[in-house]
Amino acid sequence: MWADSVWLPAIWITDPRAHWEAVDDETAILFVPYGDEEQQFMVRFDPGTGMLLFMEAMRYRDSDEKAQKILWITESLDGGTVTVDGAAIPAMGSATWVDQGKPWAIFTVEDIVYNVDGSEYIRQTGL
Repeated sequence: MWADSVWLPAIWITDPRAHWEAVDDETAILFVPYGDEEQQFMVRFDPGTGMLLFMEAMRYRDSDEKAQKILWITESLDGGTVTVDGAAIPAMGSATWVDQGKPWAIFTVEDIVYNVDGSEYIRQTGL
């Protein structure tokens, strides 16, 4: 969920459980809650635009007792941007388990609308 937040980045600064530590001018570590612990994401930004380039973390892909953490990377892809309230947000992204060598998912956003009353939609679709 925290990596998906590239499309709702305010959560990274409004959630008191999330905090940042600068590494250099283009890199920071994002600390987020993970159960009773914290998980760390290495986050890199484009030095020219300030936009997020990618996030990486050691994560569990499997849930069995022998599961081990694997490097997982989410990357902003060259698919343009979506403008929300005057801010440009990447329109495409991917998620890759490094041991698999290629993205297992590619996401495309066409529009983002925040703080919408979805009750009518839920009644219509039965969600």
